[in-house]
Amino acid sequence: MTQTERIKIAQELHDGIAQDLVALSYSLDLLLAAADTSATTRIELRNLIFSVSGMIARVRDEIFNLRSDNSGSLESSLRTLIADSHSAVELKLELENCKHTEVIQEQILAISRELLRNSIKHSGASVIEITIQKSQNGSTYSYRDNGKGIDPLTPSGYGTRGIKERCTSIESELTVTSNELGTNYFISIPS
Repeated sequence: MTQTERIKIAQELHDGIAQDLVALSYSLDLLLAAADTSATTRIELRNLIFSVSGMIARVRDEIFNLRSDNSGSLESSLRTLIADSHSAVELKLELENCKHTEVIQEQILAISRELLRNSIKHSGASVIEITIQKSQNGSTYSYRDNGKGIDPLTPSGYGTRGIKERCTSIESELTVTSNELGTNYFISIPS
């Protein structure tokens, strides 16, 4: 995706979803301030306002990511994400200098961000390891966390579907294994 296309999507997100969420937040604030709002309803409204504020922050982060130049390194981007999320997770990277196209680099970065967010939010992991190595047919990408694993009864979310779609878009195979010792993602990337 070109930078121009990314900026266009960022503008649409800002002018659409972001503004709608802000308007929703203002409406909830008005309900909270109404004199006839019961105490029980006020508690629920505060919880909703908190949730909407989180959504606004996530949309703004995505707008920033779309507008930013992705020429920064994978490592610096992920370390910034960890710092911004106020996580104490330890990130270990082993990155060989593989020659990937710009499109593949963008997809690896987006996949890594989503996996990192998922681990921080859901897994309780204290250590995350990412390895990118050359292989006979291209390269391999390995992501491993030491969290609680994925509950097989929980349906996949949009993030996981997005990761699968990104792998498909770069003609890569994704393998996921998970148990009580953590989750592993392995991507075989053709040259």
